[in-house]
Amino acid sequence: MATLQRQFERFIKREHLFGPSDKLLLAVSGGVDSIVLVHLMHSLNYKASVVHCNFQLRGEDSDHDAALVEAIAKKHNLPFYHKKFNTSDYAESQHLSTQLAARELRYQWFDELVSAHSFDYLITAHHGNDQIETMLYNLIKGTGAAGLRGIPLRTDQIRRP
Repeated sequence: MATLQRQFERFIKREHLFGPSDKLLLAVSGGVDSIVLVHLMHSLNYKASVVHCNFQLRGEDSDHDAALVEAIAKKHNLPFYHKKFNTSDYAESQHLSTQLAARELRYQWFDELVSAHSFDYLITAHHGNDQIETMLYNLIKGTGAAGLRGIPLRTDQIRRP
């Protein structure tokens, strides 16, 4: 992990994503990429809190993910925020796909938390497949060259190391 930790730290500094005094909210799904993010951020002593959304789309598996994320936050003594959403009902009422409904619910709540608790940045984790999916989605939508860049490292108060 030490080599990964050094690479991660250099990347954050090189890209000027955030600093050691910034108050960070880590969005953690329970997937490998976001769990690694928590461990790296903790090992580098960033001031971080953990947030998890339970969209209730995978039955008990969704609840297990929430419990895992909470346990990891507790292990590292990080503040933990959790919310359950009735994603299917919201998607139906708003005439959205389940994925778009979950995204909308997630970012509305994240914005509320960032504002209420004065976080400097929301940090999300991504892996190579996320980048490819974003590029393909943009290509299918008919994007120009700008859409082929994938997920940006920063937008407003969001950082994506």
